[in-house]
Amino acid sequence: MKLSFRGRTALILGGGSDMGLALAALLREEGVTVIPTHVSDAGREAVARRFPDLASTRLALGDHDFEALQPALDAGVDYLVDLAQGDLEGLAAAAGDEAESYLEAHVSGRLRLLRTVTRSMLPRRFGRLVFVSSTAAALPAPGQAFYCAAKRAAEGLYQSLGLELGARGVTSVSLRLGLVDAGRGKRFLDEGDRRQNLGGKVVSLEQAASTLLFLLSDQALALTCTTITMDAGLTAQKYL
Repeated sequence: MKLSFRGRTALILGGGSDMGLALAALLREEGVTVIPTHVSDAGREAVARRFPDLASTRLALGDHDFEALQPALDAGVDYLVDLAQGDLEGLAAAAGDEAESYLEAHVSGRLRLLRTVTRSMLPRRFGRLVFVSSTAAALPAPGQAFYCAAKRAAEGLYQSLGLELGARGVTSVSLRLGLVDAGRGKRFLDEGDRRQNLGGKVVSLEQAASTLLFLLSDQALALTCTTITMDAGLTAQKYL
């Protein structure tokens, strides 16, 4: 099946991540212009190494304005892929101020960003929002309270935006990924015998990026206001 893309420009939050870089390569093969963002120097350098012709824009969910994005929004962003996620682990009962800051950035800050981006999409009556969630939103491990809460809240925001703006051409979908052999997932799998013990329950980077590409395509636009799980069957049964 040959995919088609009505839009021409994709904004990738967390574009310096392994998944962001893999998706950017696939989108560029389809002729879609990619605008990656980064929050750290490492992310900016990762984009520069992979795509020397691309300039990465610094953006953090905790920002109170998104002026750096304005030139791109004025020119027109058709696709938003949200890979942005900070690291914070700890027990909810022992949480300090850092937990409040984390949730403010990942919930309230994400809402501010989504308002900014979707408002720029409405005049063109087209926009596609894809949020990369996690199976931890449904099955968190101890210490993942903040990560889980942020993912669940974001899924709710994306679903509501799809409901409210669908009639005006802006659709949304969330993809809950299980263990992906990239980034923090790869680091987790590399510890001890986890990779061997989990066997075929791991999603490859290529599988994840290709699925995101499909969800952005015209052929997937009917997948909206919903959350899809892609975890190679990891959460289909109780852990042994």
